[in-house]
Amino acid sequence: MTSLGLWFFGLLFLGVPIAFVLGIAASIYLMTIGALPLSAIPQRFFAGLDQFVLMSIPFFILSGALMNEAKLTGKLVQFANHLVGRWRGGLAQVNILTSMFFGGITGAATADVAAIGPILIPAMEKQGYSREFATAVTVAGSLCGPLIPPSIPMLVYGVSSGTSIGALFLAGATPGVAVGLALLALNRFLLRNKPVQQAPAEGVSWTVRRRDFIASFRLAMVALLIPLIIVGGVVGGVTTPTEAAVVAVLYAAVVGFSTRQLSFRVMWKMIGVAALMSATIMLIVAAANLLGWVLAFEQVPQAVASAFLALTDKGWVFLLLVVVLLLIVGLFLETSGAIIILTPVLFPAAQAYGYDGVHFGVVMVFGLVIGLMTPPVGLCLFIGSSIGRVTVMQLSRALVPFIAVILCVYLVFVFVPIASLWLPNLLMK
Repeated sequence: MTSLGLWFFGLLFLGVPIAFVLGIAASIYLMTIGALPLSAIPQRFFAGLDQFVLMSIPFFILSGALMNEAKLTGKLVQFANHLVGRWRGGLAQVNILTSMFFGGITGAATADVAAIGPILIPAMEKQGYSREFATAVTVAGSLCGPLIPPSIPMLVYGVSSGTSIGALFLAGATPGVAVGLALLALNRFLLRNKPVQQAPAEGVSWTVRRRDFIASFRLAMVALLIPLIIVGGVVGGVTTPTEAAVVAVLYAAVVGFSTRQLSFRVMWKMIGVAALMSATIMLIVAAANLLGWVLAFEQVPQAVASAFLALTDKGWVFLLLVVVLLLIVGLFLETSGAIIILTPVLFPAAQAYGYDGVHFGVVMVFGLVIGLMTPPVGLCLFIGSSIGRVTVMQLSRALVPFIAVILCVYLVFVFVPIASLWLPNLLMK
């Protein structure tokens, strides 16, 4: 096992893409020990992908891309502005609320930053916000995306652990909303001395404002029906996650074509984008399955579980150690890859301590997605830096209070399992 670790960390240090790190390290180890035929390598690659639920990933990605191309981002911004735009620091609050709405469409933080950033960062700068703060708000708000269903990281964890996808979707909703509400409260505190901006509807009659609000609500609901379709179908037992994802794509296509914002040319382009992103995830899944098979062959998960149990018999100490590990790993690895690598190792240990698989899924996904906004490899950090035209160092400093608040929310959901389990317990009994 020493050679496997040396190859793994050596390739990772050299900057080799994570999918190739997993596959190469496991393959070289199998060739080195000579105990198994090399035909096991392609077999395990195929076995890792031979799961019906994995077909939902490209459809989830495609549905989010189509809804974005249908120009619904602006409609969500308009609706959020009606709800919180008149608050102190209103546009910053609109930014967070829009991220919460948009997270329920894409399930990905990077898509959130890429869609909302170009609209709201310049708008916030025009209202007197610093570019660093406007970008930091956008990046921090994007973390709602991987938690609020449909969540691609939750789906990946469910596949890796065999946990109910529907229960994971429901469990992620509460921490996703809690992060959004915490960021709204933080904005209110940070902007407590900022003058209230005059709302666009100021001076307009209440009847006109009510009519505009109802119109924006109707348009926003067109987009917000996506998470209801997916979660409702899966939790209600009407559809599998894959079938729900296909329905979401059909719905997004109908919306796009009916509003004349989508053409067949654009749709083919989005299919290509979704295929490329899905191929990246699938390659990681296949290679990680090979590595997981090697680890299981060497009984590493059992050894890790025994080591934790020998170290402490207290569940909260185990969780604290896992939190530290996840936050460190999240600094260096992409979220889906880290979930696939760590789940086969940590999940048996969590079961040995008596923790619910759904709660542990929230712990893992939440902890790892925090790395999306931290250096050195945070994807949302780099996307936000590019869109906001600020340096990574400037943006990292501006993100400090947001990261601190998100960590506080995270620890609540780590050590209070019922905080995330109440909704699946309520709706899936």
